[in-house]
Amino acid sequence: MRITGGEPLVRNGIVEFIADVAKIPGLNDLTLTTNGALLTRYAAALKSAGLNRVNVSLDSLNPQVFAEITRVGRLDDVIAGIDAALAAGLKPVKLNTVLIPGTNDGEIMDFIDFAVDRKISVRFIERMPFNAEEAKADQFISEEQVLAVIAQKYQLEKVADESLGPSSDYHVVGSGAGVGFISSRSHPFCQRCTRLRLTSNGYLLPCLDSKVGVKVRGLTPDQVKETIEQLFIEKSSWQKQHACYASTFESSLSKIGG
Repeated sequence: MRITGGEPLVRNGIVEFIADVAKIPGLNDLTLTTNGALLTRYAAALKSAGLNRVNVSLDSLNPQVFAEITRVGRLDDVIAGIDAALAAGLKPVKLNTVLIPGTNDGEIMDFIDFAVDRKISVRFIERMPFNAEEAKADQFISEEQVLAVIAQKYQLEKVADESLGPSSDYHVVGSGAGVGFISSRSHPFCQRCTRLRLTSNGYLLPCLDSKVGVKVRGLTPDQVKETIEQLFIEKSSWQKQHACYASTFESSLSKIGG
């Protein structure tokens, strides 16, 4: 299970919430996606509460570009948060990086060097349209473009995909670091996706790019189980080749943790 947002670490009682979620029978892996700014405050407590690992959304290692993208916060706080997560034993730590043409696409090697230095993983995510805007090829950096840059300095070794997740993963040979790609544009993964998403207001969605949302808050466990089964049937029936980004349940991916 993954806790995402918005920014989950600004939620009142986040440590207690994680502790409650960690008690769910059968839950073997609990992770959280954060912007990292508050990890220095919470990392150790989250680990003690039952959090296993953490993903940090970080789109630039350049302080000026970081400020332009985020409009708030300090890069130094995020880097300190990453180090705090490692010190607390929240492993593996993964960076989620969205490459934006003309903004941060010159930092690919910087991110790999950063990952190698700390023996963590960085996942490059192809930029997706928001608010059902048209998807254009020049708005994202493809997996092949990133691989070509990395090959100038590092050798990658493919990791067998056992998670059925959206990421295509590699080891950086000779280091403890990893590189992943979530390539919804150049290598769509809709047909193998097995994930559902629960919104903060209690709606269960088959995917980010879904026209369907079922309110499960207040349902009995048996009713929730039946809803999950039906949503997977619905999801399979679409036979989607790629995301459509139009007429979705929510108009913006940011409202459902995208």
